Amino acid sequence: MRHFIAEKDLQGALTQYSWTSYSRVDQLTCDQTDCIWILASDENWRQQLIEAKQKVTQVVLLTYKYDRLEMQTALMLGARAYCHALGTQSLLSSVARVIEAGGMWLPNELLLVTTSNVAVNLQSKRVLPALSGLTNREKDVLSGILDGLSNKEIAREHGITERTVKEYVGTLLHKFEAKDRISLLLRLGEFSHLKDAL
Repeated sequence: MRHFIAEKDLQGALTQYSWTSYSRVDQLTCDQTDCIWILASDENWRQQLIEAKQKVTQVVLLTYKYDRLEMQTALMLGARAYCHALGTQSLLSSVARVIEAGGMWLPNELLLVTTSNVAVNLQSKRVLPALSGLTNREKDVLSGILDGLSNKEIAREHGITERTVKEYVGTLLHKFEAKDRISLLLRLGEFSHLKDAL
């Protein structure tokens, strides 16, 4: 996977990746498996994101200030990640690894707000039958995920090991056909009536 980025200042941020600088997305020659990083500070970022999605499956929107509406717009246009342009090298490396593995990356600060807003648009009829097939422990873990708890916090709350929680998270991802916790939350949403059903 090659990484294309418009901002020259950011090219050294991920030393393990080979960056290719670009000035216009529509002029890029790239493979579907490559990744294009777009800066939200460019007033045409929406159009660039649309053009990038026609070329690659992996698009990241970098921002200098987190904004819920900006993030939601990016996700609707097909971005796989939304992160701070001034993030640390380890953060940007994590983002790259997650999207290379087929996942999504969203900042924790905006994740819970997003899931609750997505819930308004989701149809709970598809979700409720799947909930009835969950074991009690799976329901406990899912409830913790919906509350925004980490694996460690879920383990502590239910007196089980973190490794056990990871296994249940894997089972839940499989049952709901989600790639990662973010995809699971986006699929389920944070319905108050789902919490009651658990």
